[in-house]
Amino acid sequence: MVNLKPSQKAFLMLLMAEAREVSNSELLARYGVAIAGADSRALVEAKLVTRRKGANGALVHELTDEGWAQCKRELGAEYVRGAGPAFPALHALLGAVDRHLSRSGVALADMFTASTAPPAPRPAVKVKPVVKRGLEKRLLAAYDRLSDMPNAWVSLTDLRAELAGDSFEDVNHVLMKMAVARTIVLVPEEDQRTLTAADHAAAIHIGGEDKHLLSIEAVA
Repeated sequence: MVNLKPSQKAFLMLLMAEAREVSNSELLARYGVAIAGADSRALVEAKLVTRRKGANGALVHELTDEGWAQCKRELGAEYVRGAGPAFPALHALLGAVDRHLSRSGVALADMFTASTAPPAPRPAVKVKPVVKRGLEKRLLAAYDRLSDMPNAWVSLTDLRAELAGDSFEDVNHVLMKMAVARTIVLVPEEDQRTLTAADHAAAIHIGGEDKHLLSIEAVA
């Protein structure tokens, strides 16, 4: 069995439930998470998922045959201890699925039907700008100054410091606009214990959780 981090196991379960190619923009819109950075690389290198860029530039992931086999093995795996009640609950549910498959003789891949992709977005309606002209360009320039390599993750704390002349609300407006347009990826800090009071204050709340990090085309 491949040794996976809790987050990587969770992403496998997400892809199993979706049972099709899913873009990061869809995952962000539906679940408030994205498969990016080290998690994406680990799953691809283990040959558990495929990854490509979609037509709109967003990363798209899908389970491989080995990925489905790993999901089947995870059904009976020990739950992740010390990770709160969510993982024990998930593994209890997966164990029930495993017992059902054993009784019915149904293959795991046959149990899940592909979810429905969201409809194509309607043409954007032009509205009068409500933020300072050029803020999006300044935000991109600030990201370039802060990132030490292509596709790097930048904290919103540092980004807001670079845009100190712009209001918190205006920066939020542009971040939301760019996230919806899929030109940026916003994710929470995985290790919440490292967050400072400033990091919590700088976060933007999207998809039911606070996002602390920003990247542009997070994985090549």
